[in-house]
Amino acid sequence: MPLFPELETERLRLREITMDDAEWLLEHFSTPEIAWGQGHPAPRGIEGAREELARYIVDLFAQGKGLRWGIALEGADALIGSAGLYDWDREIGSAELGYDLDPRHWGHGIMTEALTAILGFAFEAMRLDRIQVLAMPRNERSLRLVERLGFTREGLLRHHGRDETGAVCDDVILSLLRDEWGATAMR
Repeated sequence: MPLFPELETERLRLREITMDDAEWLLEHFSTPEIAWGQGHPAPRGIEGAREELARYIVDLFAQGKGLRWGIALEGADALIGSAGLYDWDREIGSAELGYDLDPRHWGHGIMTEALTAILGFAFEAMRLDRIQVLAMPRNERSLRLVERLGFTREGLLRHHGRDETGAVCDDVILSLLRDEWGATAMR
């Protein structure tokens, strides 16, 4: 993909996140609820935010390894969250999905709307066959969200990662296949 694919929904614009969004990234990922849900500590100041932005978002797209969209309300440029695909394996046709949203916007269907657009793009334009999500068992809100979108729990990965404090934690793995998306997913 030579150009970053912007997506639009009824209420949202999913746009490219650039290095100009470093201050947003620092503030957003320093929000306690987001750090808890993601299982990663906040960036270490603005320089740390720039490093994370380059490594996990900007370079991801430049290297053809994934995409992460910034989520903005229609008609606005300010970001309220992000979502995207990474660990993109072109041979297998798989990727991992990650997402986050400012808690002030929780409970309004925003992430469902954003992920529906991203999943449609992933299965149709990117021709992926499998998308997986890893979420800590404690993050019930996230688990309910992807299950509503049609993801199936495959199991528990014991002592698979670390949480935002550095403690070892488990992950639940869920997946959605292209033929399941077309047959059963909410749209």
